[in-house]
Amino acid sequence: MHSRSSFFELSLLTGLVSLLVALVPPLTFFALEYRYEQATIQSEAQINTRLLSELVNRNPELWEFEQVRLVELLEKRAPTGNNAEVREIFDLSGNSIAVAADLLQEPIISKVAPLYSAGNVVAKLKISRSLQLAERKTLAIASVCIALGVILYFSVTTIPIRALRRAFADLEEEKERALVTLQSIGDGVVTTDAHMRIQSLNPIAERLTGWTSHEAKGRPIESTFRIVRDGKRGTPVETENQTVLIRKTDGAQFHIDESAAPIRRANGDVIGSVMVFRDVTDRKQAEEKLRIAAAAFDSQQGMMVTDADGVIMQVNRAFTDSTGYTSEEAVGQTPRLLRSGRHNQDFYLEMWKILLRTGGWQGELWDRRKNGEVYPKWLNISAVKGGDGAVSHYIATHFDITERKKAEEKIEALAFFDQLTGLPNRTLLLDRLKQALTASARSKTCGALLFIDLDHFKTLNDTLGHDQGDLLLRQVAQRLTASVREGDTVARLGGDEFVVVLGSLKGSLQEAATQTEAIGEKILATLKSTYQFHGTEYRSTASIGATLFSGQQTSIDELLKQADLAMYKSKETGRNALRFFDPAMQTIVVERAALEAGLRSAIADNQFLLHYQAQVVDGGRVTGAEALVRWQHPQRGMVSPAEFIPRAEETGLILPLGNWVLASACTQLARWAIRPEMAHLTIAVNVSAQEFRERDYVDKVLATISRSGANPNRLKLELTESLLVDNVQDVIGKMFALKARGVGFSLDDFGTGYSSLSYLKRLPLDQLKIDQSFVRDVLTDPNDAAIVRTIVALAQSLGLGVIAEGVETATQRDFLASSGCHAYQGYFFSRPLPVDDFEKLVRSKLGTYPNELEVVA
Repeated sequence: MHSRSSFFELSLLTGLVSLLVALVPPLTFFALEYRYEQATIQSEAQINTRLLSELVNRNPELWEFEQVRLVELLEKRAPTGNNAEVREIFDLSGNSIAVAADLLQEPIISKVAPLYSAGNVVAKLKISRSLQLAERKTLAIASVCIALGVILYFSVTTIPIRALRRAFADLEEEKERALVTLQSIGDGVVTTDAHMRIQSLNPIAERLTGWTSHEAKGRPIESTFRIVRDGKRGTPVETENQTVLIRKTDGAQFHIDESAAPIRRANGDVIGSVMVFRDVTDRKQAEEKLRIAAAAFDSQQGMMVTDADGVIMQVNRAFTDSTGYTSEEAVGQTPRLLRSGRHNQDFYLEMWKILLRTGGWQGELWDRRKNGEVYPKWLNISAVKGGDGAVSHYIATHFDITERKKAEEKIEALAFFDQLTGLPNRTLLLDRLKQALTASARSKTCGALLFIDLDHFKTLNDTLGHDQGDLLLRQVAQRLTASVREGDTVARLGGDEFVVVLGSLKGSLQEAATQTEAIGEKILATLKSTYQFHGTEYRSTASIGATLFSGQQTSIDELLKQADLAMYKSKETGRNALRFFDPAMQTIVVERAALEAGLRSAIADNQFLLHYQAQVVDGGRVTGAEALVRWQHPQRGMVSPAEFIPRAEETGLILPLGNWVLASACTQLARWAIRPEMAHLTIAVNVSAQEFRERDYVDKVLATISRSGANPNRLKLELTESLLVDNVQDVIGKMFALKARGVGFSLDDFGTGYSSLSYLKRLPLDQLKIDQSFVRDVLTDPNDAAIVRTIVALAQSLGLGVIAEGVETATQRDFLASSGCHAYQGYFFSRPLPVDDFEKLVRSKLGTYPNELEVVA
């Protein structure tokens, strides 16, 4: 509508210009003609008036004539009753003159003025006639000009108007076409004015922004077109960006590509802008998927893409790094390029059968690198299908599992094999034994389990060191493996314990026992052969316990217990022997379990008590006692320490038991301290290696002494040589800590274990105790006698006291005294006594004769 009104305004203006152009020539002609005639007539009238005036002055009679003639002229010019034209006559000075009627009615006037007026009237009349002529000429010219103007108007307006109308019609058609296009395109379009106020939105823009065109019109674009670019809201400029658009209605976000451009006039002034944007969210997601796919394709896993016929089309960098083949070498080939030859044709046929049926396959196989190296890998193949459901490509991913294989082998070795000997460990042994039991039940055959323990292995470790012990264990493993049949299992349980599982023993149990005995004797003979340790010869023997099985009648745990019991029976009979399990051994197992349970109850119920064995010097004077624990069993009565102490050490119950013994001894010292006849006595308490290795052992001892109120100078801890084998520095540190508080130390059973003199001289010892095994045969065995003398001499050289235990006869006492040992302990002087009997012994006036002591005991 605006364009059409402008068009009509232009047409009207053109018509007015045309009319103006048509009127200008006649009006100009009329004006020029009038002025020319006026000037001419006025000039002539003035001349005539002067002449007339002079004439009147000279001939007054002529005035009347002229006056009459003037009236006639006036009458001809203006008929009676219509003097309007005459009334319009003015004189040359612009003053009104009398009209003709006045002149006729008042003929008598002055001579000059009428003449003047008459002249003027004549002039005016002439002018009027001239004007009439000019008007007629002007009218003719104007008619011609108007005709020409009309022709010009129609030429200027009508013809162009038709063209303009056609142009406007085309423009309206183009506008309608553009509007339809904007309504139908998939891009959003926003137009603004020069002040960035929205003028229109197309339907796509309305949908994406959440605003209708009507709602948004006239609003600033920032308040309607909410975009986020680099974390900030922005206004579109002459560039293309990827931005996030936030919809008004629900806050939904769209990734958009937007571009904007200004709308300019011909002179370059900006009158608005147009912005075009499109939703590229799907494209962004697709691009993201492509980036992820590209990153995945260039991942650490080797990838290969083939066509439907298996021809390689593309490989990634990991593929080339793994196989050694470049992309150029691989593309165009088939995966047969990598075959190692380890898999037969049936393997690949089965692979393709699964792949075609399910669309995928995965598994482990061996391939060959370009350099010829064969390696294991994990392969995953997936089929890619087109829209028609037909396979178009295959994608294969693989990764080298060489290191994983090595790790698995290492883990398997750690989990199932002994690291020192390479033999199966307990875990794998149990599995092999289970298989042997199953095979025995299926084939109706017998099997055997051999439990092998090396004799005196601890002594080897203590004397020659653990490295020599490890060397012996490795050689024993090799000899055991060589001594059994193929298919038999040799395993190491730990320490110096080995197990052999014999399977498929034919015949009856008796025949199976015979075969087992033969193999066992072979093992014994092999193991007692000389060992070479870096040029040093060493001999060792073993004790073997054997048990037979047929089917699955006996559990695995029970078989191991039976073989273990048989092995201990072999040790009891002198070692280096093979013994079979019998039911009597099971009784021992039950008794040991009952003993352990009884020990736990005894500690909880305080069933233990202390006996004291006197320690005397020459002359029979009692200087102290060794505290010996006894178990007062509710049913069995008094149980010997030799029976329950080893079991307590095996189960760890020695720790609470040792704490009780120490606390009881310290309490007894505190009681004796207030009795003059008993205050000089010392109490020796045996300490196991497990107790002394406790991290807080020193604190426990000092706390016990403090709670009891005992004098630490009267407490003596007896240690064994086995304590010195491991972590000597820790032992020395704890001994010095206790020594600093007054606690004394005696090295018990000296000579039966391994004592390094370099360590011995560093220990804060007070006394060496000669073991009863040397005292027992000191009179009959020269070696024992020599050992006793050596121990006494060693103690004297180190400034230590020395005491002999197990003294049972006067001759033993006399030999010891003659050798320099003057302190004794044994049945010759007193048995271990309850505290009351021991106190009676001390209070007695003891003589020098042993028989008096025995009477008291």
